[in-house]
Amino acid sequence: MVSRYIDPTTDFGFKRIFGQEDSQEILKHFLVDILQLPHPIRELSYLPSEQLPPTPDDRVSIYDIYCVDEAGQRFIVEMQRNWQMNFKERSLYYSTFPITHQVQKGGQWEYALLPIYCLGIVTFHLDEDPRYMRKVQLLDVDTEEVFYDKLTFVFIELPKFQRSPAELQTAADKWIYLLKRMPELTDIPAELAVAPFRQVFEIAQEAALSPQDRWLYEASLKRTRDDRAAWQSAEWKGRGEGQEAARREIARSMLAKGLDMATIVELTGLSEKVLATLETS
Repeated sequence: MVSRYIDPTTDFGFKRIFGQEDSQEILKHFLVDILQLPHPIRELSYLPSEQLPPTPDDRVSIYDIYCVDEAGQRFIVEMQRNWQMNFKERSLYYSTFPITHQVQKGGQWEYALLPIYCLGIVTFHLDEDPRYMRKVQLLDVDTEEVFYDKLTFVFIELPKFQRSPAELQTAADKWIYLLKRMPELTDIPAELAVAPFRQVFEIAQEAALSPQDRWLYEASLKRTRDDRAAWQSAEWKGRGEGQEAARREIARSMLAKGLDMATIVELTGLSEKVLATLETS
């Protein structure tokens, strides 16, 4: 089935919805709703991505939006579609750059840093925590009170979000639903048929893409699918290797207990040739 709307987790889709000059109003609403900012953002400027560090993967699977509002608050928005072991560490590493950019040279600077928000959206599970969205700040361990509120991380794990349109309780829920389900939709759910979500659907229509943009989107979509397929293949290979190792450990234990070879072959599925190597190892 041909999708009516572009996939916002692709490079092209994410930048088309949030990373262009005509997307500023959408991005403003997105940041306020997801980060639960106390005041609306009146002005927003995109900062050069060169101010963020390069990545070992040459930015193939990482898409950043780096911007600043009229109050000087910095925002880093990252979409990561492939599993990465050190994603939390990389988010922390990224936060150091907008900190150092605020350092004033010369004079008597008093380290008056402005707030920094790092928003990470991933299409995989970061860990076993069941929550689909988490807000992280520096905490006093003993009092469990926020020690420093000007450095905030928000992590959104799309696979953990399972709500239907009727179950969307907050504006943040609506954004997450849109990010996860948009390519599957043929019509706009009633819950999202209001601003700014309606504007998102308008600019995300595949039929509205120019021939050049359509080519760019198809290339981006192909790269996303190829990367996902490669990741799934690696995952299945890892599972298979893990199951094989488990069978060998069970067989080794059976051999140590003196079970006959035929029984072990039947229970583990391992060949007698493999079992012979376990006896000598």
